[in-house]
Amino acid sequence: MPAVADSLQTLAQDALDWIRRQAGPDLEAEIYLARSEERGVEMRKGYVDVLQEASCEGAGLRIYTEGRMGFASCGGISRQEIEGLFGKAVAQLDYPEPDPSKGFPAPGFGGEDAVLAASLWDESLFCDKLEEIVPRLRDMEAAALGFDKRVRTVPRLGYGESRGEVAIANARGVMTYERGSSASIGLSALCEEKGEIQIGSAMQLERSKALLNFNKTAADASARSVFLLGAKKLPGGRRSVIFDPWMAGEFLDLVAGLLSADQVQRGKSLLAGKLGKKIGSSLATFIDDPRRPGGAGSSLYDDEGLPTFKKVMIEKGVVKEYFYDAATANKDKRKSNASAGRGSYRALPGPSCSNFYLAPGVLPSGKIIESTKDGIMALEIMGMHMADPISGEFSAGVSGIAIKNGRLLGAVKGAMISGNLVELLGRIDAVGNNLTFYGAMGAPTFRISHMTVA
Repeated sequence: MPAVADSLQTLAQDALDWIRRQAGPDLEAEIYLARSEERGVEMRKGYVDVLQEASCEGAGLRIYTEGRMGFASCGGISRQEIEGLFGKAVAQLDYPEPDPSKGFPAPGFGGEDAVLAASLWDESLFCDKLEEIVPRLRDMEAAALGFDKRVRTVPRLGYGESRGEVAIANARGVMTYERGSSASIGLSALCEEKGEIQIGSAMQLERSKALLNFNKTAADASARSVFLLGAKKLPGGRRSVIFDPWMAGEFLDLVAGLLSADQVQRGKSLLAGKLGKKIGSSLATFIDDPRRPGGAGSSLYDDEGLPTFKKVMIEKGVVKEYFYDAATANKDKRKSNASAGRGSYRALPGPSCSNFYLAPGVLPSGKIIESTKDGIMALEIMGMHMADPISGEFSAGVSGIAIKNGRLLGAVKGAMISGNLVELLGRIDAVGNNLTFYGAMGAPTFRISHMTVA
């Protein structure tokens, strides 16, 4: 997919001009055009199981007048198809109640960044035949099997790549275009000892194929399976819980969701009304950086066409910001902070995060373990996403490694941790210097001083 900024932008502008001629100046419109393609290969037990390729393109049209919004989408980006959306969107205008917070943002400033744009696009993708990656996948499988003699098989491994482009234009003057690509690998390793079976997984997602580390991904998956062999039940009590970067994703996703202005305004976030208030440890600083070079969630513009920028969301435990799109920002009588996201051209924009992470500290991860008297290094957490966003209460299953007086003892299974998310944020007492991203979420190793473990 070559860069075709002119064609998408020209189509968006032409469609916008056509809508103006049909409806006049009192009706505002926004065109969102997207085109993407992806392909991948999956292997099972050394053999190619699936080769797949797919492409997609579509348009989303929002129109706004007298406080009412209409929206329609279609799986195509021809001028004729876009014009067909206009009638469908207009037909919706009689139904919603007027809402003055709806509408589109005016253009922002400072979006262009040649270095960032280059870091989000890999020209080498989609150039070779997909089958040419198979030898590297077989080598990755061999590396997983060679990690430990107890690793018996690799049930699943695969490689994928994708690329796409988006153009956005609205009646207030927004006109943006950008493109991005990514490549990923994933692997599951099964180990066995004395009839006990454990499975560990690992993945890596990068903007450039050259950054993929096949051997490390294989070793990570095998290690996560082997470390859980011989797991035993741990007696209940209050213990420290250490999260490594791999396990932090669900926790970060929860925190990001609580910072969504949409959830805050609807009273569905325990952080509602907490702006400027301390809700966590002084070690709890959470940042959203859509301008991180090569970041999986990086972009020059948000999904309403506003230039993105780095934001400190929680600083030393104090809530500093919420994620806003244009509509939620209007409700709070402020400007959008360029945090609009869309699942696809079929979806309306809403507040979302980009590259969201817990800021690193100064401690090596090994020092955090060494300073832990009684705790668990969590390697697997199940059910944390079920936390109540209003009360913050949660209960999750944990498997990992027991820690006693700074030493890793043995595998633990069947443990349950429970508590409150605000309490959890307040009990972060050690943060490592090993910030690691898995996709668009990142964290260093960090420790919760104490939690109820049953």
